[in-house]
Amino acid sequence: MNQQKKQQQQNWKQLLNFEFDREKKASLQVRALRWLAAFLILMILLTLLSRAADSVTIAKVTTTGVSGGSLTHEIQAEGTVSANREVSVEVASGLKIASVEAAAGTSVEEGDVLLCLDTADLGEKLETAQEELAVLKAQALDKEANAAIAGASAQKTLTRAREDYDTAVSSANQSVADAKEDMEEAWSAYNTFKNSGSSAGDTDTTVLDSLVKTVEEKQEAYDTAVTELENLNSEIEYKINQKISEQGAATDEEKKSIRNSVESEHSAKLAAAESKVSTAGSDLEEADAALSAYQTESAANSQSDYDEQLQALYDEYISKKDAYNEALSSREDTIRSAKRALEDASETTETVDKASELTEASAMEEKQEEVDALQKLVDLGGEVTSPSDGLVVSVPVSAGETTAEETSIRIADQSAGYRFSTSLDKSTAKYLSTGDEIALDIGNDTTVSGLTIDSIEASAEDSSTYNLTVFIPAKVTGPGSFATMSIEKTTKKYDCCVPLNALHSDGNDYFVYVLTESDTVLGTQTTVEQAQVEILDKNSDSAAIEGGVGWGQEIVLTSTKSLRAGDRVRVEE
Repeated sequence: MNQQKKQQQQNWKQLLNFEFDREKKASLQVRALRWLAAFLILMILLTLLSRAADSVTIAKVTTTGVSGGSLTHEIQAEGTVSANREVSVEVASGLKIASVEAAAGTSVEEGDVLLCLDTADLGEKLETAQEELAVLKAQALDKEANAAIAGASAQKTLTRAREDYDTAVSSANQSVADAKEDMEEAWSAYNTFKNSGSSAGDTDTTVLDSLVKTVEEKQEAYDTAVTELENLNSEIEYKINQKISEQGAATDEEKKSIRNSVESEHSAKLAAAESKVSTAGSDLEEADAALSAYQTESAANSQSDYDEQLQALYDEYISKKDAYNEALSSREDTIRSAKRALEDASETTETVDKASELTEASAMEEKQEEVDALQKLVDLGGEVTSPSDGLVVSVPVSAGETTAEETSIRIADQSAGYRFSTSLDKSTAKYLSTGDEIALDIGNDTTVSGLTIDSIEASAEDSSTYNLTVFIPAKVTGPGSFATMSIEKTTKKYDCCVPLNALHSDGNDYFVYVLTESDTVLGTQTTVEQAQVEILDKNSDSAAIEGGVGWGQEIVLTSTKSLRAGDRVRVEE
């Protein structure tokens, strides 16, 4: 313990007696200055290195300002050229071609020879056609004579049918009159015997008299209805004959027309009269049935001679009445059959085979036209000539061949001019209007200016396609089958127009990079931001836009690297 205390005291004495080493103090200051200088040199080197790295990695861009202006659209389209009007020179079929004088694409004048036909063959064809025409004319004369004979025969048949009709009507009316007379006589005999009083005192005839009176009333009503129907038929027939006489109708058709007209006028009355007869007949049959039933019952209860004889007379009356009704029905059937026979005979007289007549007349007319055409060719020495000035479009035959059916030489009529036609998509057609001036390259290093668009319309098959036509006047000569249209169209003035390569897209929307400047600890820095825009119109090098940019703003035109929003850039002049 004492030894330890002694050691501690010694240590404190050394600490109190400590003094700084002046040489050592100077050495530390030099070393600190050296470290500071090295640090500053390192910072300068790092700064220079950072700026060098920044100059290598930062994008260099060129810019352009946003300004107003118009866009120019240069439109070109290829199309076909065709004649406004073509003349067709028809050549009869079956003719032999001696020579072809004008090929397709040849310009011809009116009267120029197009074809030369074989004259010997042409003469044979003419002779054959003339013989065939003579045969057709002879057949027409024979048919006319036969038609006259058939007409006379049909007229005779009609006359006989009319006589048969009149006879049938008269006979049927007489049969009805006789049956009616027999029925009335039977009814009178029945009433006479009934009113004679024989054995009548022993029988109560009140019910029988009532039934008989009802039958009499129904019979009278029926007779009245039949008489009215007969009178109406007679009145109709009288009016028909009167109108025929007044109008002086001579033909069967005129008489038939008058008959139909009068019958139509009285159809309602005739139907009402026939209905009245039918109703009265039904009522009479019911009354007769009631009387018959009563008499049958009376006959069972009484076997007297009076009743039997009275019943016999009544049965005779019923039989005569049935015969009368049958005569009425038979008269209707007879008149109907005779009338139909008369109508059939009338139609037979008036029937004409119009189809056959028209066919034969057409065949004769065609054959006459063929003869006239062949005769004209013979007179011209077999030469087929052009009817007007123009360009031969097609000649479908060659020398030594025979003309086929509907052989025709097509000639474009130069005096009517030509027509240029092309198709445009909707996005292009929207810039064009009727009346716009265009230039047309028609081939052979020839361009025609000052032409105007005649029409531009949506296609009926595809609404996204428009058909455009341009009229080419007759003064433009030698156009080919194809031509190229060109036109420049300037749009309206837009507020913001930019070069097309300044536009970018993310797949859905369009945008441009706009320059922005901001102050930082390192100084003023230039960055880019995305501005969404909408394209109003564009051509091959510029676009009209609206949206997140305004007139006078600077936008990025080119960049040495791909950009993203917020990237720092360096603007190069």
